Amino acid sequence: MMRDIDIVEDIFARVREILGDRFAGEISVKLAEEEDRVRQAWGGTEPYVAKRRDRGCIKKMAMDKLNHGAPIQAVVNETGISRAGIYRLLKRK
Repeated sequence: MMRDIDIVEDIFARVREILGDRFAGEISVKLAEEEDRVRQAWGGTEPYVAKRRDRGCIKKMAMDKLNHGAPIQAVVNETGISRAGIYRLLKRK
């Protein structure tokens, strides 16, 4: 798993890469200060950062599972679609 990666370091490294070398000096100092503030505010926590998923693909997967007889609760657990959302999908069918 990717828990060994320091997410704060990764995010700020990406920002520095986007800004490039032209933004040295004051911007670098401000980024370092902001990184310190982020670490202070979030230190010791493990925030959850969800992956962005394609809703159409998830809905299709849910319908496939339902069509093959999967219980609604199992589809809810696997797809993250709410129970009401599953019923709306079934109603459109």
